[in-house]
Amino acid sequence: MTLSCDVVLDLIPLVKDGVASEASVLLVYEHLDKCENCRNEFEVLDNFNLNNADIKDEKIISAIKRSIFISQFIVLIAGGIFGIALSNSMDMLYNLIIMPIIGGISYIILKRRWYLAPLGIFTLTFVWQSIMGVIEDGIGWGVLQRGFYFSVIYTFLVGLGVLIAVLLKFAFMKGEKDEK
Repeated sequence: MTLSCDVVLDLIPLVKDGVASEASVLLVYEHLDKCENCRNEFEVLDNFNLNNADIKDEKIISAIKRSIFISQFIVLIAGGIFGIALSNSMDMLYNLIIMPIIGGISYIILKRRWYLAPLGIFTLTFVWQSIMGVIEDGIGWGVLQRGFYFSVIYTFLVGLGVLIAVLLKFAFMKGEKDEK
């Protein structure tokens, strides 16, 4: 059976990658014995540096990981700001859900730097509550106390979320070890 050069050129990458069937490999090699142009194309692929493909893959994977991290970080910051903004409204109790979720997400995306989320929430809450207290009540110790109380409560809730994430990770890791 004779194949056209177009068909052989389509099959050459499959033969090179080792995914072509034995029949296709035999047909390609038979054609290469007779056709110098296709043989040249085959040799060009031999000389092609395949390490470049690995480097491109690593760059693509790195870019994907970076975009996922940035997206998660934006969600983390937006959730923190949203939760802190709820402090002066009737929806303040939603922070019992929002802040632990922020803690869990921070443990997942920040890994060993998870402690930055509780510190950030403490700082943002203290500043926000202090500014709102000055606007509403004027300058005084009560403003700082109010900011401090909310900061401690929200930091505790974020820490609780981190603890829950750690325990869940531990439980799932232990389950995976037991299965092996």
